Amino acid sequence: MIAKTLLLAQAEPTEGADGGPALGELMTRLDILNHPNELLDTLAQIPLIGASVIVVVGVLCVLNGYRWHKWVIMALAFGAGLGLGHLLSVHVGKSSVIAIALGLLCAIIATPMLKVSVAIFGGLTGAFIGANLWTALNGTPADATWAGAAMGFILLAMASLIVFRLVIVLFTSIGGGALVVFGVITLLLHVPAWEGAVRESLVANQLMIPLLVALAAVSGFVIQQSRLKEEGGGGARPT
Repeated sequence: MIAKTLLLAQAEPTEGADGGPALGELMTRLDILNHPNELLDTLAQIPLIGASVIVVVGVLCVLNGYRWHKWVIMALAFGAGLGLGHLLSVHVGKSSVIAIALGLLCAIIATPMLKVSVAIFGGLTGAFIGANLWTALNGTPADATWAGAAMGFILLAMASLIVFRLVIVLFTSIGGGALVVFGVITLLLHVPAWEGAVRESLVANQLMIPLLVALAAVSGFVIQQSRLKEEGGGGARPT
């Protein structure tokens, strides 16, 4: 989810087809799973090839997130740098060079600072979980979701210092699971005969998307943990 969010954020802010919120604003909503209408409008903007890539990357993260965690961290850091570079370029003149350069810089810095990077991205995953749970359980105004996000961030960021591998497995499973679900939904939205039924079903059952993401994430977590135990790498020591 985090990787997809950062990549989508590079797009120019535009109004949705139904006059919905701008893309840039939408991507700042950590509790987006609780807003299926807005989420579906965003996913509908992703091209078919992009949705296919999202599904493939998501499956790889779900199945092998820990094995490739260094590359995953570098990719996330590069995406974060691109997003930051995009924001900066708005003020200094739009330039893809600035975004790419900052993305490369963040990826280079993240490599020797692996533990810190895991704490940051693990914390962001915790913020995503906390915000969605907070909204789902309390139904509070959007501003109040930051309380859940803050608690989630602190919890997983601190946990990464104690159970390093477990946090990596957790955030790659959740991120990969979200990518798989979002990618599949996007592919379905590109089929005219199914688009209406998919939208109606997901909007009418607002818990369906969170449950699908949770199912994919739990499946990935179990698979990765099983593989680590079989390989004798299921401990909590950082590598």
